[in-house]
Amino acid sequence: MNLLLLPKALQVLISEFNVEHRPLMRVLMDELNRYWILRIEKDKDCNNCLNDADKQYSKYILWSKYNFCGEWCRHDFEYHLRKSYRDYQKRKTLRG
Repeated sequence: MNLLLLPKALQVLISEFNVEHRPLMRVLMDELNRYWILRIEKDKDCNNCLNDADKQYSKYILWSKYNFCGEWCRHDFEYHLRKSYRDYQKRKTLRG
């Protein structure tokens, strides 16, 4: 539907409520859509070795969700993540 054929008052009314008729909002919605598609695809990979992840090995570690392909990758990644977090906490307390 071509909005330019409608009276100006109707064009303004439509653009106030319908996101698809606002040109800048359409660009923003397309960008958000691309972001969520990338986010969904990222959740399918193992955080340790980048192979395909398995849902049964997903785990929240230090308030973030991580996906893994197997038990070894989960344990390896969790060990290094927790170790680096402990080191960070030690450095933070030493600085004052």
